[in-house]
Amino acid sequence: MRILDPAAAHPGGPLSDDARTQPETARLQARIDQLAVHVQQLEQERASLRWMAGHDELTGLANRRHFQSVAPEMLRRPDRSSAVLVLDLNGFKPINDTYGHDAGDEVLCVIARRMAAALGDQLVARFGGDEFAALPRAPRADVPPTWWHEVADSLSAAIAPPMNVLGHRLSVTASIGVVPAGRSSNLPDLLRRADQAMFSAKRHAKTTGRAGITWVVATEDGDHTETYEPATDPEPAPGPTASASAVAYRPGDPVWVHRSGARRAGVIEGACEWAALVRYRGHNGPGTMVDTIPTSSLTARAEADPYLDRKPVK
Repeated sequence: MRILDPAAAHPGGPLSDDARTQPETARLQARIDQLAVHVQQLEQERASLRWMAGHDELTGLANRRHFQSVAPEMLRRPDRSSAVLVLDLNGFKPINDTYGHDAGDEVLCVIARRMAAALGDQLVARFGGDEFAALPRAPRADVPPTWWHEVADSLSAAIAPPMNVLGHRLSVTASIGVVPAGRSSNLPDLLRRADQAMFSAKRHAKTTGRAGITWVVATEDGDHTETYEPATDPEPAPGPTASASAVAYRPGDPVWVHRSGARRAGVIEGACEWAALVRYRGHNGPGTMVDTIPTSSLTARAEADPYLDRKPVK
């Protein structure tokens, strides 16, 4: 029996090594592609789980666990001072009881968005229920020691305006406790004191019917506590052209931005009923900055600013 030569047995001639390995290479590449897709899915799931572990499912803010994890490191940074703020809503329970939890959940989401807008890139968290916390940091090193007064006041003003929820016009206010951190990085102690300050503000609200902000400042003789009642209507800027903060601002409107006791020219980039995105002058020179400002800190501007205004103010 004659054994045929493999080359002669194949009508097209002998198979090259490349021809024999092409199907195997294609099969391996397909398997590699499948594994790559699977790894990508696992990475996405891991990122999602990591995010869920550190954030509130309803509002998307940081949760208590994440706040307590990252806040100590922020408190230890020596470049700028910090403050711990605890906030509880006034009038939230009647909304839940009257209009249901869907309305209550939407109110919490609106408040979360307002807090995030008012505090910018600062750490903001929902601790549970209608209790929130924040760790604002001074905008720069050379601010006045009481810079956190303005932060809490702006936050109170941002939360208070009415909101439309499920066909109802609802409103809540905030009782806020603030503790300037100073050199302390003891987060549990700062949170405890801020929580006590918040309850002092809460008692003030129940007694007077008005929201309050309580400062707690450490002194040599112990904590000094002072409750401040934010004004319902902000004081207008001097001059006959100043308008109330209830004005509905539109993009391009010229305004004054009132911050840290100073008045700076600005222009509205976008606005809603309680806050506006404003491009306004910096401290010195022609430079500008863009920030979200509560409408309570804005008034109409009649004086033209050639650097900001595209056309003269009428």
